[in-house]
Amino acid sequence: MTEVISGVGMFTGVVLALVTIILVARSRLVPSGNVRILINDDESKALSVPAGGKLLNVLADNKVFVSSACGGGGTCAQCKVNIYEGGGDILQTETSHITKREASEGVRLSCQVNVKQDMKIEVPPEVFSVKKWECVVVY
Repeated sequence: MTEVISGVGMFTGVVLALVTIILVARSRLVPSGNVRILINDDESKALSVPAGGKLLNVLADNKVFVSSACGGGGTCAQCKVNIYEGGGDILQTETSHITKREASEGVRLSCQVNVKQDMKIEVPPEVFSVKKWECVVVY
């Protein structure tokens, strides 16, 4: 009986230790809180948004609709934006759509960029006149 109780105790202890390690690592590695996104050097267009998520989605949630025919899958390359601060390194999924020159100028696919820290970006001015339409197809 003592072996069973000590086995259950050891198992529970190991599980609690692993959970503690995961929670500590998560708190240090996963971004949390709000980040600031400055768009086109215009303070009136600056956003304060929660960290996490893709830049394309964060912008769309704040009524800045960047073109994206593939819906954020990283295949159409229509969602190119310039990121001057806070975008991180270019991802392998972007290299087939972005030339080395564009990459050196800060061009990124907004559907592939994670919002982790304060950012300074530039989007085409025409995206501010884009409106969202909800339609019903009648057949």
